[in-house]
Amino acid sequence: MKLFRAQRNLYISGFSLFLWLVLRRLVTLITQLAKELGIKGVLKIQADSNNDAAKKYMEENEKLKQALEKTGKGDEQMTDAENKKLMENVEKLKTELKKTSDALSKAHNEVTSMKKQSESLSKEYDRLLKEHTQLQEILAKSEKKKDL
Repeated sequence: MKLFRAQRNLYISGFSLFLWLVLRRLVTLITQLAKELGIKGVLKIQADSNNDAAKKYMEENEKLKQALEKTGKGDEQMTDAENKKLMENVEKLKTELKKTSDALSKAHNEVTSMKKQSESLSKEYDRLLKEHTQLQEILAKSEKKKDL
């Protein structure tokens, strides 16, 4: 009888330890997922603001080109320097926009992979729980047979 109780207590403590480890890992993954979602939101906002700024600068550039065509060639040297400066600004903003959109897509990919990993962990946990219950049933049946 003492052996039976010792085995039962061993199974219970082992399963408790296993359950604690699985829950700890699950909490860690959920925390990482929450962090990645926060980063994704920030990067999306940053990318949107960079898009708006790039559009604004491009519109300004178009307006300056039209104004230059209207005013003629009198201040051509001055406007050429301004246009070059504006073009450099537009190029800089385009590269910045590309960087932020790449970072956003990377964050989105990481979030997707974290979701997949979380789902697979849940499936694995369910499978192990079923297996554990089956083993407990088998153990209980074998204990009943021993008692008889």
